Amino acid sequence: MPIKGNKGEWSEFYAFIKILTDAKIFTANKDLEILKNNFHLVLKIIREESAGIKFYDISKNNGEVLICGQSGEKIGNVKLEKIKSKVVDIFEAMKNSSGATFGISLAENIMKELHCSQIKASSGRKADLTIVLHDKKSPDFPELGFSIKSRLGSPSTLLNASGATNFVYRVVENKKDEKSVSTPNKTSTVRETATQVYSTGGKLEFCGMDSEGFRKNLRKVDSNFPEIIAEVIRHYYNGKGSKLPDLVDCMAKDKEFISKIDFTKEDLIFKIKKFLCEVALGMTPKKEWDGFTKAHGGYIIVKENGEIVCYHLYNRDEFEDYLFNNVKLDTPSTTKHKFGKFYKENDEKRIKFNLQIRFIK
Repeated sequence: MPIKGNKGEWSEFYAFIKILTDAKIFTANKDLEILKNNFHLVLKIIREESAGIKFYDISKNNGEVLICGQSGEKIGNVKLEKIKSKVVDIFEAMKNSSGATFGISLAENIMKELHCSQIKASSGRKADLTIVLHDKKSPDFPELGFSIKSRLGSPSTLLNASGATNFVYRVVENKKDEKSVSTPNKTSTVRETATQVYSTGGKLEFCGMDSEGFRKNLRKVDSNFPEIIAEVIRHYYNGKGSKLPDLVDCMAKDKEFISKIDFTKEDLIFKIKKFLCEVALGMTPKKEWDGFTKAHGGYIIVKENGEIVCYHLYNRDEFEDYLFNNVKLDTPSTTKHKFGKFYKENDEKRIKFNLQIRFIK
């Protein structure tokens, strides 16, 4: 039975074989442009599959990859040139394929050569690929986990929606206005519901989160960060834009909010960039975050032209700039995540908005 996957999943396998045969990976600036004089030499790649962990060792620099199992037993060795000659063809087949999922026979042959049983890493792992790099700035050879994002196919998410990413707002109605905020009809979008509050002279005030764990994680970014990200979300659902630079511009114009948290526009950008980077490197809404990224190397991105670049922890500034300018807020399913409708709690009218962050491309 042929192995099938979508473009994002095949991109993981493509990244694996390209990095393996190139034996190095380039870093990039904030615009995803390769920095040709800035690259990391690859010594070993570690893949975790449901069948177990395999080590792909190219440190001997002899034109071969030595494949070993979890206990160090030799599984096989393959000439790298044999794989390298097929990498471009596999990319073109992946790029030009249509349909939600598809097979690539040439890639399947390479998978057999490399003793791979699946296209992508086992689900549940934050890192898609673990790489041992020759690091000029460190005497050690750490195993660093990288997440892989593809710019082929549908834009992927940076932060997935869930019940844990619901933010709660109190509806403060304008008592002088005879119109009150009514229950929206079934066809109203979340944005239409939010806009209705302001059209009647009311406002929305952040008053909590569904997940106490996620709130604590956000407070590790900054004690004010739950309020900051809640304000980003409020402006998004109020129709002020979806890209973060636009939403921060709106926040910076709100003198009352800026005064309350004692932040400048530059402070907001700094904290939001930090948050995005922490999410990219391991923070999740449902799991307690220890505030460290020591086991994570960064991000690997498969570009539309087949180039592969990485944002390593050493070029964190460029990575943060890239994230800030290349993600947007997105509206997930209101029924699945139970948000977007008015409800009563503690004699207050309230509404929940959900946070989901997606790459623009």
